[in-house]
Amino acid sequence: MATKKKKTYKFRHTETYRGIRIDVKATSTGDLVEKVRRKKAQIDRKTVSPDIRLLRFGEMYLDTYKRDSVSASWYADLRTILETKIVASIGDRQVARIPPMDVQVFLNSCSHLSDSYIKKIFDLTKQIFHQAYKNGLTPTDYSEDLIRPHGKKGQPGRSLTDAETDALLLTCSGTPDELFLRIMLQCGLRPGEVVALTWRDIDLDAGTLSVNKAMKKDSHVGLPKSDAGNRTVPIPADLLTRMNELYDGGLGLVCPKQSGGFHTKSSLRKLWDRTQARIDAELNGDGPVRIVRDPLRLYDLRHTYCTNLERACVPINIACRLMGHSDISVTSKIYTHASEEALEMARNLIDQRTFSGSKMAAE
Repeated sequence: MATKKKKTYKFRHTETYRGIRIDVKATSTGDLVEKVRRKKAQIDRKTVSPDIRLLRFGEMYLDTYKRDSVSASWYADLRTILETKIVASIGDRQVARIPPMDVQVFLNSCSHLSDSYIKKIFDLTKQIFHQAYKNGLTPTDYSEDLIRPHGKKGQPGRSLTDAETDALLLTCSGTPDELFLRIMLQCGLRPGEVVALTWRDIDLDAGTLSVNKAMKKDSHVGLPKSDAGNRTVPIPADLLTRMNELYDGGLGLVCPKQSGGFHTKSSLRKLWDRTQARIDAELNGDGPVRIVRDPLRLYDLRHTYCTNLERACVPINIACRLMGHSDISVTSKIYTHASEEALEMARNLIDQRTFSGSKMAAE
């Protein structure tokens, strides 16, 4: 009598998942991954009811994966997206009974929103339904098939013209708004980073400032936007001279609002309204013809700083670091329009290198 051949397994995976040991064998990596998924789904079903509704599951997802890994303000934003967008549109139904098409219809209905906000909604929706699959609530991972709709593009930023820059620096000189505006324009800080900046962060001897905190949307001071936001920025000589003149020896806020304390959205809006009015008055003077300018935002001062780095031929990787961008592609969007000065400098450098090479070859 022939003996039955014992099946051999090429792959094996062991781990402890939620306190329960998993030991799985398979003949292929694909089969191994699927077996591990099913095993974990069986364990998860003991803690996640198959009848769980969307709001409760979304809350469990945020508490498990986001609460301790994102800022308090970002966590609050995610809760708002979950409750007022995802659940409000799809309905607080059993997750296992939500058809994939209903999720895509919801996403399509967001196309009237800004492109950046749609990305936040899309990312959270996809993450929630991916976890639903991993927890055994859906038979397939249809989050992979979801399509992100296009939204409205926000108002594009622009740099100040040389005339606008001159007008700003001239008219803000000696005003309570001066340091705030000049730090954004000449050091490239975000508005929230300037709001939270203290004299403790300024090294007047070294001529640098350290960015290590920022005012958040919920009006509390927290960490910068990303790890890349923690940075040291050189202070231009003329601004450093002005800072030395204004420094009173304390360690408090560098740019408090006029009544004292942290700037708010309202006080920053008033600051920028004053600034634009001063720029307009300086550019128009008493002339009979009024200069009509494209609108500016306070954030455009930071955009101007990045453009000026390009004009000075600062390498893009250094500019990325100074701007506090976590991805160099963000910096590249501003670096795409090479100035005439940069092109001319590049031409001169190439000419010099070519001439030097030809001279060496002749020798």
